[in-house]
Amino acid sequence: MRQVPVSQPPPIGIVGDGRLARHFHHYFQLLGLPVCQWCRRGSTTDPLLALASCETVLLLIRDDAIVPFVEQWPELKHKRLVHCSGSLVTPIAVCVHPLMAFGEQLYDLDTYASVVFAVDADTTLPELLPGVPNEFFTVSPADRPYYHALCVLAGNVSTMLWAKLFEELEQRFGTPAQSAYPFLKIITANLLQDPRRALTGPFSRRDGETIRANLEALEHDPFRAVYAAVAGVYGYRA
Repeated sequence: MRQVPVSQPPPIGIVGDGRLARHFHHYFQLLGLPVCQWCRRGSTTDPLLALASCETVLLLIRDDAIVPFVEQWPELKHKRLVHCSGSLVTPIAVCVHPLMAFGEQLYDLDTYASVVFAVDADTTLPELLPGVPNEFFTVSPADRPYYHALCVLAGNVSTMLWAKLFEELEQRFGTPAQSAYPFLKIITANLLQDPRRALTGPFSRRDGETIRANLEALEHDPFRAVYAAVAGVYGYRA
């Protein structure tokens, strides 16, 4: 009996070769989805030819380069253009923002599959990225800058603070950064268990005397401004 060949879905196009592009490319491969990738470095053809077979193209380049890139290659507008910038709002491409941090090391399938995406209102993730099974929620264009600011505060600012602690432990106090790892693990566990009750220390108990002493100790440290700002959120004015 002759078997009828199963038609393959069109490949998903990826523009870029940075960290996020590498993660998406790897995830699509783990899902068994065909991918076409184009980047400026080392490319011997233009993106129109390289991505000709793609119906969907992910623009995984710098936020400020997305619109100029499409304007340089306007025929790409005939495709479904998607970007992953949390803050960019443009009619040229639809936003699919992964609520996740992407490091240098690639992840396994379960980690990628756990990522929840924030997509533009009036659309769905299956429409934008066929074959990608992740959960998603919608964010209106008006709310996207605020949403992205929250992501930056939670992810990047917290990372800066932990990196500051690790550095000072090693350089000033002569103990390895790993000394704070149990502290970080408990903070994370408490947040995951009950974020409303995870706060500890002088902010949780409204201890103005300790806050004042902390601010004095940070007098010549640029991170004093960060501490003072957080104290202000909790009603203490430095």
